[in-house]
Amino acid sequence: MSQITIQCRLVKSASTRQYLWKLMAEQNTPLINELLEQLGHHPDLENWRQKAKIPADIVKQLCLTLKTDSRYSGQPSRFYAAVALVNYTLRGDTQI
Repeated sequence: MSQITIQCRLVKSASTRQYLWKLMAEQNTPLINELLEQLGHHPDLENWRQKAKIPADIVKQLCLTLKTDSRYSGQPSRFYAAVALVNYTLRGDTQI
């Protein structure tokens, strides 16, 4: 498997960069980690492993419940793309 690194430069004010960093580092990354943690402890995990497939809507359902958690509320909706990222992580070429 090859790995590609993409770099970009955000040319915005310091306050904008600080705000985006806070969203990514303090809210979005913990949300993704929490989703992965909850999936790892889900009672149906063993069934999913045997089938090598996770139900399409399970991550979305978990994310919807976490939206009400004060640690993750207030994020712009595009930051809830964590659902897509977690689904992508779990549906890669490897089995869960």
